[in-house]
Amino acid sequence: MLVAVLVFTSTLAVLQWRRADRLATGESARNAVLASAGRFGVALFTYDYKDLPAARAKVVALATARFAQGYRTATAPAQDEAIVRLKAEESARLAGVFTTNVHSGRAGAVVIVRTTVQSTEGTRTTVSSLQMALVRQGGQQWKVDTVKAIPSP
Repeated sequence: MLVAVLVFTSTLAVLQWRRADRLATGESARNAVLASAGRFGVALFTYDYKDLPAARAKVVALATARFAQGYRTATAPAQDEAIVRLKAEESARLAGVFTTNVHSGRAGAVVIVRTTVQSTEGTRTTVSSLQMALVRQGGQQWKVDTVKAIPSP
């Protein structure tokens, strides 16, 4: 009888240990997704007209090659000219990040940022929301693969 109780408790302890390890691994991945999505959201809305290439490099560093290619195409010289002409500087603060379950190296996130643009035309503050799809690359590194603006109500 004592042997049966010992086997039962040992088995139960191993099962609980495995479950706890699985939960910790999942929580760690979820936290990494939240951090990557938040950094990307802030980088996307932060720039200084004096050094636009540096701001773009931060965004590209947090994205997949597929997203980076589209991002480079979408940022037109005319947009840069307007930013420089207006001496615009934008800063962003993370207001919230929410994520889906992490599964098979993929996750989704919603990022909310508060942005402030200062230019020769004045100052404007807004709240922007983004829906993102992230993929795990290079082991534990999460990169943004797609971004879609969520319309404000």
